[in-house]
Amino acid sequence: MRADHLSFKRATNVAMLGIVIQLVLGVALLLYGLLLDDRAGITGSIFILLGSVAWIALAIVFDQHRRERIEAVEFENFAEQDLASSSVFEESGTDLRVAAKRLDGLYKFMLPAVSIAMGIALISLGWIRLSGKSDGFRDQMNDPIATVTGTGHHGWAIALGIGIAVIGFVFARFTSGMARAKVWENLRGGSVYSVGSALFGLAIAIAHFADIAGFGGVLQWISDALSITMIVLGAEIFLNFVLDIYRPRPQGEYPRPAFDSRLLGFVAAPDRIAESINDAINYQFGYEVTSSWFYKLLSKSFIWLVLFGGVAVWLMTSLAVVEPHQRGLLLVNGKPTGNELGPGLHFKPPWPFGKVVVPEFIRTEVVGEGRDAKQREVVEETATGVRVLQLGAAAPNKPTVMLWTNEELEETLMVVQPSQEGSLRRSRDFGRGLSLATVRVPVYYSVKPGGVEAYLRLGVDGKTRDQLLHLIAQRELMRELASRSIDEVVGPGRNEIRESLKQRIANAFAALNPDENGIPRGAGVELLFVGLEDARPPGDAAKAYEQVLEASQKAATVVIQAEQSRAETLAKVVGSVDGAEEIVAAIAELDAMPSSTDPKELLEKELAIREMIEDAGGEAGDIILAARAARWDEHMSARALSEEYNGKLAAFRAAPQIYENRMRFEAMAEAIKDLRLYIVDEAVEKRIRLDLLDKYIGSGSFDPVNDGDM
Repeated sequence: MRADHLSFKRATNVAMLGIVIQLVLGVALLLYGLLLDDRAGITGSIFILLGSVAWIALAIVFDQHRRERIEAVEFENFAEQDLASSSVFEESGTDLRVAAKRLDGLYKFMLPAVSIAMGIALISLGWIRLSGKSDGFRDQMNDPIATVTGTGHHGWAIALGIGIAVIGFVFARFTSGMARAKVWENLRGGSVYSVGSALFGLAIAIAHFADIAGFGGVLQWISDALSITMIVLGAEIFLNFVLDIYRPRPQGEYPRPAFDSRLLGFVAAPDRIAESINDAINYQFGYEVTSSWFYKLLSKSFIWLVLFGGVAVWLMTSLAVVEPHQRGLLLVNGKPTGNELGPGLHFKPPWPFGKVVVPEFIRTEVVGEGRDAKQREVVEETATGVRVLQLGAAAPNKPTVMLWTNEELEETLMVVQPSQEGSLRRSRDFGRGLSLATVRVPVYYSVKPGGVEAYLRLGVDGKTRDQLLHLIAQRELMRELASRSIDEVVGPGRNEIRESLKQRIANAFAALNPDENGIPRGAGVELLFVGLEDARPPGDAAKAYEQVLEASQKAATVVIQAEQSRAETLAKVVGSVDGAEEIVAAIAELDAMPSSTDPKELLEKELAIREMIEDAGGEAGDIILAARAARWDEHMSARALSEEYNGKLAAFRAAPQIYENRMRFEAMAEAIKDLRLYIVDEAVEKRIRLDLLDKYIGSGSFDPVNDGDM
């Protein structure tokens, strides 16, 4: 096509029409997003309104092309005249091309500046929308039970989205078709934003349609997806700007604007994709494969084959497979049918009219070892897994010694009643008091058969459901502990508390999910086990409790030692503890007998007690037996002396003189029995020499052996 001013005038008019379309579509979507609080609508309107800047830049460039062409025609007319052939005109002819200089300035300065500004705007606004700082929406990732807001109205969203998609795609196809001509090729820079507007509108419509069909997650994330797309397109502008600097161009060829997206260009002109594929196939095979009859036949039926394949794939979505460890709930148009699907193959309405939802199971696994160990959450779709709720203090991340003084353990203090011992005195003196305790309560539960629907009604995902059940169970734990004393919590009352808490949690779960008549459906779960572990006072009180326990242990030790000493003493004295208790009881019975009791009866009682002591075999019995033997020995000795005296008296009376002499001789014999007797003749001269020296001297004189010889 000839590049005259009429061609550029037409391109200018098309660019002006593009400005109007972009502004109308962007303002309409912006008003919808603001009035009905649709985040995705506001994000899409920002992109569409930014596209009008590209059309404005193209309108200015094409209008300047028109002016340059008119100036070129005028310059050619001057050149044909005789005056134009003079040397003066030839030297000043270039100064007359003012429009051409302005056109070069637009390509050199304005289009790069507009491209950079659009890139910055796309990235910054996309990041602001992605972070949610523009409207203060809560982050769904950090607050899983936050109410989903900013989703607009389904009817208006679908109507506007489809309208924008149709208008934008038709206008993009029209402008991309014009861009095939060399003179209008810059229209591609505006057509990409028209097709981008169409894609954004189509995405919003599909997201709301999916939300109607029961896929609420698509609508929650569509705004973030659009924001990420804006950031990617803004980054592409900077990449194109850098590559255009180093891309060589023939003389007289104008550069392509950096805001002309190559990514969106494929959507605006899909026939180029087919051409690129054909060229790639021919290059790989080395000959014109696309010229063969089979390829041409396939190309003619390609659309029908794609449609047939798409319909086949769509119909396959009516098949749902529930695995052996799963149970699912059938949703039709986003509403539960009440039919719980067991393992196997099931038929359902095709997407997006029918969907099988399986409860999510979130488990925590430890990755790594030692200090590098970390926890991560793994999400599985199953209904048979045993799920765990950690109430109170959190479970330790790694195996550790469960001591009160262990600072690595996390404490969650619960309010409990104070100890009953001394509570009346404290309440009278200081007022009513409370105690604190930390406990770890693992609650194990599973989704019961027939309870999938009730469980799924608890929240939009597994994390929300688990957190809701966790909060309810935590509430019941606080109520249970608030009615228990610290002695029961850390002492022997744990089993009773565990059973009572399990019943409380079961009743609280059963009161969830009320229907239209207010009758609760329950949570659809079955409690398997409720534990009460690591029940202890706060860590700061550990030393005080250890001192109390130490004193109690010492007191118990003293008591045990006293009992041991008692047993040893009784066993030593009486022979056995049981025997001692019987003897003590008998003595107490004897002491309790009145004074008027018959003496004979008292004597018999005393003799019986003495006999018991003697039979016991202890020291007391030995002493009694020894005393009896000594008494008997003294008695018999005295009797022997008495009998001896009587015998001597009888002998004296019978013969007094003889008895007296006999006794004298016995006395003399007794007196001289150790003396030496020498019998000598009277005629022999007698000399007596005495040795008066000690027989033993020195230390030997103190020898006990020699005592008899001293």
